[in-house]
Amino acid sequence: MNALELKDITFTYSKKTPFESTALSGVSAFFEEKKVNGLIGHTGSGKSTLVQMMNGLLKPDEGTVLLMGKDIWEEPKKIRQVRFRCGLVFQYPEYQLFEDTCEKDIAFGPRNMGLSDEEIRERVKSAAEFVGLDSSLLKKSPFELSGGQKRRVALAGVMAMEPSVLVLDEPAAGLDPIGRTEIFGGIRGYQRAKGNTVIIVSHSMEDVAEYCDNLTVLKNGRVLLKGSTGEVFMHEKELIESGLGVPQITRFVRLLREEGIDLPENIYTVEEALREVKRLLGERRGDNA
Repeated sequence: MNALELKDITFTYSKKTPFESTALSGVSAFFEEKKVNGLIGHTGSGKSTLVQMMNGLLKPDEGTVLLMGKDIWEEPKKIRQVRFRCGLVFQYPEYQLFEDTCEKDIAFGPRNMGLSDEEIRERVKSAAEFVGLDSSLLKKSPFELSGGQKRRVALAGVMAMEPSVLVLDEPAAGLDPIGRTEIFGGIRGYQRAKGNTVIIVSHSMEDVAEYCDNLTVLKNGRVLLKGSTGEVFMHEKELIESGLGVPQITRFVRLLREEGIDLPENIYTVEEALREVKRLLGERRGDNA
């Protein structure tokens, strides 16, 4: 089943003005339930507009947005409830922090859902653990924290609502490699524990190769490619023409293959490359024996 589906979506900014610009044109995309889905595309491809369609921040000019099979605009007065079920974390979400403690900031969403104090406490504790935020920081002001810690607080605030679909726009933007690994590890752990659906919007081919089960590629407001991560990365030419490309490790493996080293073509992560190199070295040791 698809957790989120967009059918024939069209959206134009500044209609009937000299600044009219069509951001999405007949876009149909679906995001599988209980999977980590990737949404990629160069700047101007329509990603941000599509993301805002997902939980009703923007309403399409044409087309339908289905959340767990139901049109989110069927009852416009209830669109606020949709945002509890489809949580959106914008790029650089730390700029959205506003409470005087981290605990209050994380609790803001669950409190607006009308949960009991006990359940709110449990959700705050659980969400903080998923993002790797030490419990000693919960009573501190978020504005006293480092940039990476603020990012964790903001992410935990959406996780605490336990939405059916969690949409993350460049969740690791600006973080160092260790911070990226920790953030994505927490997201993956959260998804597996809650069994929900995650959509990661990213420019990083390495990140989506490592963490996403399948990918949707946008170009000029239309869907260019859709499929499993491996299937999409097989279309290297189209990805390069779209300003994207493939992971660096994939290009490196190709160079090794050109030098006659017997490695598979479909390698997209460092872990896969390491496994194959170990296999090859093991085979050569066996030949020498």
